[in-house]
Amino acid sequence: MSIFRRRRTPKPEPVRWVKVAFSRYPPEAEMLANMLAELEIPVIVRRATMDVPDMLAGGPRELLVPADRVLEARALIDPMEPIDDGAGDPPRGAPESSG
Repeated sequence: MSIFRRRRTPKPEPVRWVKVAFSRYPPEAEMLANMLAELEIPVIVRRATMDVPDMLAGGPRELLVPADRVLEARALIDPMEPIDDGAGDPPRGAPESSG
């Protein structure tokens, strides 16, 4: 064993990014990204289509946030939309199963 051997540090788990919003125009995407950044939610804005020279910097954008912050981000972006976290009551108006 050498005293100059480096310690192996465990690698952090890779962050899984999830799409939470879609915008047709870059200014709209930047506005949403700034809203998320104010609450310290990391966000990535990326092009939703291929790069077209005629559009220059325009075109649709997707907003991505880490998987563990999705519910917060969706609640901020669209507060009127019900959040389905996978566990809970069936949606309103859904037929109840009897039996």
